[in-house]
Amino acid sequence: MKRIAALAGGLLLAFSISSCGAATGPVGTWGNGYNTDKQPYLELALGQEQDANKAGFLTGSDGCNRLSGQWLMIDGELTFPQLGTTQMHCEGMDTWLSKAAGGTISGDVLTVTNSTGAVIGKLDRRN
Repeated sequence: MKRIAALAGGLLLAFSISSCGAATGPVGTWGNGYNTDKQPYLELALGQEQDANKAGFLTGSDGCNRLSGQWLMIDGELTFPQLGTTQMHCEGMDTWLSKAAGGTISGDVLTVTNSTGAVIGKLDRRN
């Protein structure tokens, strides 16, 4: 009986650890600039009444300007239908992320596209 309890406990612990480490879908922080204004990043969170693979809210920075809005994921494609940004001028900064309209996720890389579908940059998932 003790062996069965130990085995069950071990399996439960292994499942819990693997579940915590698994990063799936768009939810999370993308980019290395979290809480700084010098590097681009996006923080994607779920909406209160939405499915993890459907919709949510985003915040972030393009390295200069603050970003906020919504995201949608349909058939593996991300869109940012209502992305708002501040309009500060930052000398010498490439503010490419402020032009984001959507993207795709492959592993731990978010490839960001503009309104014409052209790739404008990539962000790594932050652990």
